Amino acid sequence: MTSVTLPDVAVAITKGERTRQRLLDIAVRQFADRGFQRTSVSGIAREAGLTQAAVYAYFENKEDLFFAAVDLDAAGVIADAQVQVGEGVPVHEQVPALVILFVEALENHPLARRVLAGHEPEVTGRLVQLPALEEITADLALELDAAQRAGDLRPDVDPAALADGVQTLVLSLLMAVVQVDIADEDRRIQGVSALFDAVLKPLPR
Repeated sequence: MTSVTLPDVAVAITKGERTRQRLLDIAVRQFADRGFQRTSVSGIAREAGLTQAAVYAYFENKEDLFFAAVDLDAAGVIADAQVQVGEGVPVHEQVPALVILFVEALENHPLARRVLAGHEPEVTGRLVQLPALEEITADLALELDAAQRAGDLRPDVDPAALADGVQTLVLSLLMAVVQVDIADEDRRIQGVSALFDAVLKPLPR
């Protein structure tokens, strides 16, 4: 049996990760342009220079590839918004800012926008199960808990429940914005932001 050195293993893992990432990048673009039904695994494989069988080494089936692509694009929306908020922003200011930044970031993430717009109705209900969304909700719960212990958040709320509520409202707002031609959209988004600010900021001492 031929031994495999550690450097060889490292190179193999890196190559596999690069291949998976390339497949996801192509999948994001094709699913965004054509939708789930009109996009084929063979077409994604062809653009990647792989066989269809090779794709299934990374993803169990087309649905698995689709959800991984949606999660990647959703994570991109979140990352684009978070980088603009920066460090040290109080949590009661951070959430309202993210609401506006999420809306702006969707312009550069067409697959996330497509799903939020309801063009893939069979999967819209699974949005809350995306790892990217679960991760930011868990992070928010931790920040809310820390803010509460520091006296920067009202003490009479459950941080975990509040984080779930924020996730639900933000997701609903994003869906409304991309699905409906809302009159005075900017004013309404600012209004929702003001609501979050009022709920999250600490009570007067």
